[in-house]
Amino acid sequence: MRKTLILLLASIAVGAATMHADVIDRIMAVVDGQTITLSDVNAALQFRQVEPPAGTADPVGYTLNRLIERTLMLTEVDRFQPPEPDPVEISTRIDDLQKRAGSEAAVDKALSVTGTTREQLRRSIRDDLRITTYLNQRFGTDTKEREAAITTWIGELRRRAEVTLLYVTK
Repeated sequence: MRKTLILLLASIAVGAATMHADVIDRIMAVVDGQTITLSDVNAALQFRQVEPPAGTADPVGYTLNRLIERTLMLTEVDRFQPPEPDPVEISTRIDDLQKRAGSEAAVDKALSVTGTTREQLRRSIRDDLRITTYLNQRFGTDTKEREAAITTWIGELRRRAEVTLLYVTK
C-alpha cells in the first residue's frame, strides 16, 4: 500500500512537471528523415542565409521552404561531390557577418540565442558554397534559363523526396 502511494505521488509529480515544461524547440519539417527545427529557421534568418522578400506575409514559412529546398539540394551535392570551397572564402563570409553584426561579440550573442556554434555556422557557410559550385557546374552561370531550370529541378527533387511539413503557414 505504501509503495503504491509513493508511486502514485511520484507519477503525479512527474506529470505536473511535464505539464509546465518549456518548449525549447519545435520540429518544423522532416525531409527524408532530416529534421528542420524552429532554431534552424531562426538561425537562417538571423545570419541572413535566407532573406525573405520585403513584404513577405510569412517570413518563417518562406524561410522554412528555402531550408527544405537547401536540404534537398545538399543531398544531391553530397552525391556528386563538387570541389571543397576555399577555407579563406568561408572565413571571409564569417568576417562579413561580423561586420554586419557590428562586432564579434554581437555574432557570439546571435549564436547563443539561436543555439548555433561557430563550427555549425562554418559548416553551413561551407555547404552554401558547395551548393553554389554545384549549381554553377550543372546549370551554368550566365544563362537566361538558369533560374527556371533550377526551380524545375528543385520541384523534381521535392516530388521524389519524403517531405513532412509540420508548420502551418500563415
